Amino acid sequence: LKTKMFWLVSFPALSTLFHGILLSSNTFLTHSFSISHAGGTTKSYKNKAILCPISRRDTHRNGNSYRSSVLAASTFTKDEVKEETVDVVVIGSGFGGLSCAALCAKYGLDVVCVEAHDTPGGVAHSFVRYGGKNSKGSGDRKQAFQFDSGPSLISGVSQKGSNPLRQVLDAVGTADEVEWCTYDGWLVHDYADGKSIKLTTGNRGEWEKAIEEKVGKESRMEFERFKEAMLANNGLTEVSGYIPPFALRSDLYALRSMSSYLFKFLSIGLRGALLTGPFTTVMDKYHLHDDFCRKWFDYLAFALSGLDAAHTQAAPVLYTMGDLHKPGTVLDYPMGGMDALINALVKGITNNGGELRLNTRVEKIILGNTTDDTNMCQGVVLQDGSIIKAKKGVVSNAPLWNMAKILEDSLDGKQIDPVVKAVKEIQKKADDMEMTGTFMHLHLGIPIDGMDDNLECHHSMLNMDKDITAEQNLVIVSIPTVFDPSLAPDGYHIVHAYTAASESFDDWEPFLDKGKDEGKVGTSPNTSKAAKYAIEEGYQQLKEQKADALWKALETIIPDIRERSKMPGSVVLVGSPLTHRRYNQRFKGTYGPAPAKGADVWDLPSASTPIKGLFACGDTCFPGIGLPGVAASGTIAANSLVDVDVQLKLMDDLKLKGALQ
Repeated sequence: LKTKMFWLVSFPALSTLFHGILLSSNTFLTHSFSISHAGGTTKSYKNKAILCPISRRDTHRNGNSYRSSVLAASTFTKDEVKEETVDVVVIGSGFGGLSCAALCAKYGLDVVCVEAHDTPGGVAHSFVRYGGKNSKGSGDRKQAFQFDSGPSLISGVSQKGSNPLRQVLDAVGTADEVEWCTYDGWLVHDYADGKSIKLTTGNRGEWEKAIEEKVGKESRMEFERFKEAMLANNGLTEVSGYIPPFALRSDLYALRSMSSYLFKFLSIGLRGALLTGPFTTVMDKYHLHDDFCRKWFDYLAFALSGLDAAHTQAAPVLYTMGDLHKPGTVLDYPMGGMDALINALVKGITNNGGELRLNTRVEKIILGNTTDDTNMCQGVVLQDGSIIKAKKGVVSNAPLWNMAKILEDSLDGKQIDPVVKAVKEIQKKADDMEMTGTFMHLHLGIPIDGMDDNLECHHSMLNMDKDITAEQNLVIVSIPTVFDPSLAPDGYHIVHAYTAASESFDDWEPFLDKGKDEGKVGTSPNTSKAAKYAIEEGYQQLKEQKADALWKALETIIPDIRERSKMPGSVVLVGSPLTHRRYNQRFKGTYGPAPAKGADVWDLPSASTPIKGLFACGDTCFPGIGLPGVAASGTIAANSLVDVDVQLKLMDDLKLKGALQ
């Protein structure tokens, strides 16, 4: 049931386009440099160190500032008790983990979210770097640049609706914490013919006019016919969002939590197969044969999933069409950067009594020898040896490949056969799961003087005559200071460019210890040990070589970008696939899952696992990649940890507020 209902989950869209891309929301990117450390305070309670959130206002210059909620890691002294018990432990503070932890806290559970990094947000975290030099030769703290490391193109979150991430924020009471800038589209630059067109949201016909100007009237008319069929009343786009994640859970009680949506569920009928199949099947059935239009949907699918339309499930693409082309639709950017959105989720945890602990790495999962109704998964062991027991369960926001490695390290020869068998079942799922490519990143802080005042924030550069999945074909660019100048010093822009899930990790793996990725970084990302690869012979040369595609793409928008990057006060940060792996704990730096060999589309595991008491959320489980997708997975995991009546009560509250359809 859970697998076949992938298409029922809301996937409000462009968030994944920028995981650097949507569904994903999935989100992307990270950097090849350490993140600025967050400060915090702790207080003692029953011999435990408890996380206390604090707010920091970091003045950048001339009285302008941005706000960042920061948290300290919990620590123990030698004299303190190193064991505690809570209801739920969430491993990882990506958007899936934060959503799960915030909802668990809202449900009244005693929840602790532990994060190995010194900042929350996973692949979507924000970080600060300083331009210029002070008297000591280091970065001038009056010249602060706040970068988004991941997704920056989002939709459906600025207002109440069907976006799973927005629904989480409404549920935990922090939706109003974020101020939004709304806008109407992004530019697409095609190297094949040298033309640039703007994808404009809404139904005013501007996108259709752009299609006609680029490739002719026939292409426009075919797109319009297809769009009208998809967006029709009770059409596939509407159907793709029928069942909200708040109605789902990973046990048989889902039949009860979904009961109010039963009529909608049954009305879908045979169309369910279209929604769970590849998007190319939908295009074929509805006679979309125009070459440009099919290439366009390859691009959109790749932006959502890191896969072309032939390997991307139809549901998220169809939902995205609604987010782009329904009347009045807009794109959203959070003022203060992604940090503002992350802070809202963190406050959803702490305001409801939960905790987030940074610099807190999980080394092992405690596996009990039990075959009865008690949990086989009983808690976690941290890097410092301290133990957190979990009465209700542990939720892993780590990708399946990483979770399998942690479980492998957790076996000590004392477990009984059913426990070992369950671990091996998860390991097999991880071994069988294919993965998408990885990324190169370029973060810049450059002077504005002399630049175009009408610069667009978001750009995509590609050759539409090439396979969308070709290495380094698609480059995504974000210039968020177009909307929020406070993210950079006066007179500067922030620029983020990245190749979208099209880099091969094979080129980079030899720089790792033992020449391969064994599934776990094993140390804090901000240590010299974690960055050991950076001093290996040939690494810097390869990084420079691979980054050239990003510089060339940026020259399409800002011709003198290389010269500007060398000016006083500028910042240049190049991130490789090893950077992405290091800071995000992503196995082989992957964007996310891909279909198994011989399959057209992915078939992802649910929130429950073969180990009773161990749950999963994030992009390697249902419903998949993207900020909306991972928020949905966190919602389903949290729902699965509480009685169905508690879940239904929260759903009723959201419906009364107009936050749940």
